[in-house]
Amino acid sequence: MSLSKVLTKDYLTCSICHEKFKDPKVLGCSHTFCQHCLQQLLDTNVQGRPGFPCPICRRQCDLPWRGVSGLQTNHLLVSISHTIDQMEQAKADKKCEVCCLKNVRNPPPATKRCLDCEESMCRDCSSDHVLHKSSRDHKLFPVDQIDSDEYVTELRARQNILCDHNKKDPVEVFCQRCEMYICGICMFLEHKDHDCLRIKTAADKRKEKLKIHAKPIEKKSLLCHQFKTAAKDQKASVQERGKEAKKQVNKQTELVIKMVRQRAADLLEEIDAKSNAVLEVIDNLIATATATQNQIDDAVDFSRKLINHGSDMDVLQMASACEESSKSVQTLDIPTLPAAITHVDLQIINNDIEDCVTNINRCLGDVIPVASGRLVTSFKVELAESPEEIISHVTTDTNGDILIGIWCQKDMSRNRIHIYDTTFVLQGTIPNPRAAEKYAFAGIAIDDDGNIFTRCLGSNEIIVYTKTGNHVRTFHSASPEAVAVNSKGHYVVAGNSTLTVHHKDGKVLKKTLDPESNCVKYIHCNVNDQVIVTDQGNDHIRVYDSTLQLKYRYGTKGDGDGQVNGPGGTCCLDNGDIILIDLNNHRLHLVSQDGKFKQFLLSKENGLNWPRDVAINRLGQLVVGEKTGEIKVYEL
Repeated sequence: MSLSKVLTKDYLTCSICHEKFKDPKVLGCSHTFCQHCLQQLLDTNVQGRPGFPCPICRRQCDLPWRGVSGLQTNHLLVSISHTIDQMEQAKADKKCEVCCLKNVRNPPPATKRCLDCEESMCRDCSSDHVLHKSSRDHKLFPVDQIDSDEYVTELRARQNILCDHNKKDPVEVFCQRCEMYICGICMFLEHKDHDCLRIKTAADKRKEKLKIHAKPIEKKSLLCHQFKTAAKDQKASVQERGKEAKKQVNKQTELVIKMVRQRAADLLEEIDAKSNAVLEVIDNLIATATATQNQIDDAVDFSRKLINHGSDMDVLQMASACEESSKSVQTLDIPTLPAAITHVDLQIINNDIEDCVTNINRCLGDVIPVASGRLVTSFKVELAESPEEIISHVTTDTNGDILIGIWCQKDMSRNRIHIYDTTFVLQGTIPNPRAAEKYAFAGIAIDDDGNIFTRCLGSNEIIVYTKTGNHVRTFHSASPEAVAVNSKGHYVVAGNSTLTVHHKDGKVLKKTLDPESNCVKYIHCNVNDQVIVTDQGNDHIRVYDSTLQLKYRYGTKGDGDGQVNGPGGTCCLDNGDIILIDLNNHRLHLVSQDGKFKQFLLSKENGLNWPRDVAINRLGQLVVGEKTGEIKVYEL
């Protein structure tokens, strides 16, 4: 943004008194107000308290021990305000000031302004001005360019700040030890052995530091934007499905008697109630995300304006406040879209009048939820063809990053984990730590510290890494085949013939037997700490409760409802329903929390081909990893 666009009335106006800033004070959230406006606000509403809410964003701000006067002065605004005053003065001088001094009758209009003399001159006087030895090097600007960026930049470059010591000479040097702005003479007299830098050098160093602080919050702002876009898409989808459900009910209601019409009215009312309840939650989440993004964007905007338009002195004086603002927004949480919200159950069943419902449904049909099946986006992971590599595991973290496990049966030294960001750019790779022995390295889970938790079958190890690939710890677990994390942050490991819950330090908390399989298992924990184990060899899943007692099995070999052919990874909705990969049938099952088949969520008709694993990202979308390397993101 050019500086001339920054110099607007709104930017220089206090949002409390709606007048030009006087003694502007900047809060920790980066919003600025007049000192007297803040003082009046505190005296009226929050007298005697250690902090107060920002009048704009309502974030809680700390009050220094010296009160409002102790808050950081917004030197950037002070400096820009002074520039505005100089520009207004220049615009006010319509006539040639030199001719006026000569008492010329009807002085001609000014055509140029001298920045050194701060006088406006006509064409003849300005031509004479540059001929004089004393003013030959003066900078003249055409008066019709007073609003230009070049003129504004030149004005701000000429603003002088006086030495903190003698209060009379212009500042030349910044003393890093004393954090003082001093002239060259005082540097030799008072700061001779201190670490002093020229103002521009010191400002350039702080600008680089500010850029580093701005990067992560810019990324957080992008995540907020992505969340809002996905939430609005889900909102539109819920509205559309609600309309479609009502359309179907209305059409078929016309075919039945008065009782059916009454039942149809009940259906419509309940559809509206369920849809509106979901829309209200989504609206609240969007509002929260908007408020969070506004705070983040304000901090980013504050940093950018200081970096791009602040003078060297502005940068040095405001850097600490700007860095504090950047740090504070780092702690803000971006909301997540609960998976259950994106899967609105519009089927209406009343157990007390089961016979009535059965008869009505013959006329009305069932209003059954389905996944939209809309492919939101996809990308391809490059895999080797010889020896063949495949996708084995997929998961996501709270930032929306996607972690992908790559498996090579013929050369397990090639097994690895890839980490992609939300734009599908590869951020890093965790190689097989036992590549020399060619042990089976696989499985991905994210613990509550944000670390990556995986396993190595041949060495009987559970290995924990940071997202940057740094090793955190390793501990023993017998024949580990699959890994997951429960709601308590404990590690749940499916062994070849056991199911074990470990503390993060490796201590065994619970253990039970789990049938052996001739294929590697998958495992997942839902919000109630139920454990879902996939047995690929026997074409079913086993579901255990939080005490590791077997509840039920789901699946038999086949291609019908409730049948699977090569089950893979699982994930769960917030209501406990299970989403199950059906590899060889190229589809996803939706299974109720008590083990009953509900429907197929996705199939070949949705472009699904050899799915291996599935996860739900922070936007409530399905992320499916296909055997051949395609990663597809679907609207649920």
